Amino acid sequence: MQKLIRKIALLAGIIVLCTTGFFGFRLLAHKAPTPANEGPELVIYSPHPVEITEYIVREFRQRTGIRTKVISAGTGELIGRMKENEKKGEADIFWGGGVESLETVKDFFGKLESSEENAIRNEYKATHGLWLPFSVLPAVIIYNESLVPEEHRPQSWADLLDPYFANRLIMADPEKSGSSYTILATMLRTMAPFGGTTFSGWNYVERLIVQLGESGISPKSSLVYRSVASGDFYAGITFENYVLSLIKMGTNVGYCYPAEGTSAVPDGIALLKTAHNTDEARQFVDFVLGYDVQSILLARWQRRTVRTDVGEKEPDLALRHFINYPIAEAASSRDAILAKWAGLYARYHP
Repeated sequence: MQKLIRKIALLAGIIVLCTTGFFGFRLLAHKAPTPANEGPELVIYSPHPVEITEYIVREFRQRTGIRTKVISAGTGELIGRMKENEKKGEADIFWGGGVESLETVKDFFGKLESSEENAIRNEYKATHGLWLPFSVLPAVIIYNESLVPEEHRPQSWADLLDPYFANRLIMADPEKSGSSYTILATMLRTMAPFGGTTFSGWNYVERLIVQLGESGISPKSSLVYRSVASGDFYAGITFENYVLSLIKMGTNVGYCYPAEGTSAVPDGIALLKTAHNTDEARQFVDFVLGYDVQSILLARWQRRTVRTDVGEKEPDLALRHFINYPIAEAASSRDAILAKWAGLYARYHP
């Protein structure tokens, strides 16, 4: 009888694996993959965390048999490498990095089409079609619930100017962090005076620089949420996915979507003009934008989907106030904005 029970349990386990896929994805109907040691090798530049790239690429290889290599580094470093290897054509795909950064090098990309495009939210697409969005990253304020009493917990950008947060506030250096530049541009846009130009909220940013103090600028965006979680700082400015990850780990942090408005800018994926393996590249793009991958983004990595047909259980973004973030203008204004930021920061923290 026990042998029979073990056989039934084994059979049930095999059925579950065949139904869900080894890594928790639904299996797609496709032809049998070719052996992984045959055929061309798809090369991907990616600044995404290794836990994301390894997981997704491993499943892609298993489903398609396409040999795949990921070159990992920061967005800026990979953009520099792409430029250096333009003639050589080292890689086929650029996967990751804010679309604002991708916009600055769009001339290096080829027209990108995907069979999944009709399911992608129009507000996250580029009209020129040189990149497609992968996941959405809302900017938020994070605070340490153990250190910040209820009456001081921020609900708006303006709340960060409370004297309570003087020298207890942290953000990443926008000159070194692409994600922090997005945050800076978001504040300049959101806090612009009525009738002002797109990025004219400098009065607010100048006062925020004073609040940050000499130690409130981090060289890395990851240090922002870690420093708030550890209690080294009371509050900071970061992205939603990092805060949700901390909360799922049981860390005592809270967060808010600033009442004046904030941004929800996607990161993206693009096909390089010099790609050698365009067919394989398009299969990969379809895969990462497909339902299976997009449906696990939030649960596994706390990233928002770009699809219209994937339900999410975290706070409904439709209830939040998001600005119409001008991606192209933020990209073209980058040098001027950063120069002004550097001048202001040097004035108060020489």
